[in-house]
Amino acid sequence: MTNQPAMTDVRTITPDGGRVRWQPPAKWRRRLVASSLSAVSVEHCIAGASEVPNLEATGPILAMYLRIPTALELRMDGGGWASKRLRTPLIYVPAGFSCSSRWTDKAEWLTVHFESSWLDRSGLLTENQPVSIGPRFDVSDELLTQIVRSLHEDALAGMPMGPLYAESLGAAALRRMVYLESRRRPTEYTHAAIMQKAADYIQDNLEDELTLLTVANAVDYPGDLYSFIRSFKKAHGMTPHQYIIESRLHAARKLIVSGQCDITEAALSCGFSTASHFSATFRKRWGVSPSKFKPASANFMREEARESTGR
Repeated sequence: MTNQPAMTDVRTITPDGGRVRWQPPAKWRRRLVASSLSAVSVEHCIAGASEVPNLEATGPILAMYLRIPTALELRMDGGGWASKRLRTPLIYVPAGFSCSSRWTDKAEWLTVHFESSWLDRSGLLTENQPVSIGPRFDVSDELLTQIVRSLHEDALAGMPMGPLYAESLGAAALRRMVYLESRRRPTEYTHAAIMQKAADYIQDNLEDELTLLTVANAVDYPGDLYSFIRSFKKAHGMTPHQYIIESRLHAARKLIVSGQCDITEAALSCGFSTASHFSATFRKRWGVSPSKFKPASANFMREEARESTGR
């Protein structure tokens, strides 16, 4: 396999929020096994231990693992690293999905690429579709698996039946994803009781190192982590990461206001790693230093009065 230029379906999110094309590590082995002129093409990738930071999909990506990494971790929504066990070889992510990933052993996969203008013309993933497809790391469907295999076999053979055959298979793959999603929606795990249990668990364990996986496992959430984030936000108006930070800030502020402990003790007892991190987060949230909320501070009453009047 020969090295290829930057990937077309993903881009890197820079620290300032910009987007730039992403060049995979030189040690990766990649081969585009179909003509780049085809609207639907297949790429074969092999990679050893790697860390891929802050990637965003610029178009829908359908991939099938030929060798699943046994130690895969994902980082989403500004949270920490969480272990992700792939139970099925197929995954799908839509345009706009972003995450960081890393693994410690060899991985091998096929990626199906869909040319953007072809997608627009096809109308396969328009806003008028009855369902929209979210990220799926647990796709289990024999027909979809066979479609991806057929695309790969056709590409390896040099596309003897022409681009139209590959486009037909690509369209069938996307239609199949829409169908699978339409069946999934009625049973999607968005139960309010589970999400309330998740919020209660966070409140009861603020001093611990909380991760998405920890919270999801604690409440026996049966879906994937992305659907957990989406369900939690639907129930509580914010993501789990945002909820944890907000809960820790309010708990620490309550301790400081009551005079039960100093700022450092309040920060550490509520799960912040350091007092400086707590102070910076506190100031970002309320615009003042946590010391302003000490009972002995003359500014305390003014801040409380200002917050209660909204001025």
